[in-house]
Amino acid sequence: MKNITTILFDIDGTLLDTSDFIINSTEYALAKFGYKLPERKVIAQNIGKSFPDFYLTLSGSSKDVEKLLETHRDFQLKNLHLSRLFLNSSKTLNSLKKRGYKMGAVTSRSKITSFQTLENAGIAHFFDVVISAEDTTKLKPHADPLLKALTYLKEIPTKTVMVGDSHFDIEAGKNAGTKTIRATYGFHKDNLDSPAPDFFIDDIGELLELL
Repeated sequence: MKNITTILFDIDGTLLDTSDFIINSTEYALAKFGYKLPERKVIAQNIGKSFPDFYLTLSGSSKDVEKLLETHRDFQLKNLHLSRLFLNSSKTLNSLKKRGYKMGAVTSRSKITSFQTLENAGIAHFFDVVISAEDTTKLKPHADPLLKALTYLKEIPTKTVMVGDSHFDIEAGKNAGTKTIRATYGFHKDNLDSPAPDFFIDDIGELLELL
């Protein structure tokens, strides 16, 4: 991939294996307020939405959304150990940093938990900027979070690639005018061609061959 100077990464399902971290907290919150628990694959399919939309979809009601969000985040702050680093994430990021790439992380998760999980995994220092849910009014698949990261990094979309495991990431990249790489190993393993990314990776380490 030529002329790429900057890489933007999704966090959940791309850099970090947060399956238990997110799904366990979701099940805990829904159960606490008496909602029927959906299948885990249904929870996974909705990861990447804004948290209000996430809980509105899973609970089927707007009544307790704020309480569900608060409970979800409290559970996560007490269970940060459930977020784990994918096997080759640290090694790959280190190699990319040594090659001179500028790197940012763009997530729809809250700032406090997103940064803390990156820090606990020992990879926060690789990123020049981390854009979280509080940083823009519109989340992925809108272009705004990516464009805010690029403004900070002083880079243009045509020299950037967005890497993520969901269609939200790929749509956001296309909306922002970046190249896109879809990770097949994360939460979203269905409809990988909708929309079609520029490239696929089955392991984050494959970025070293593409870039």
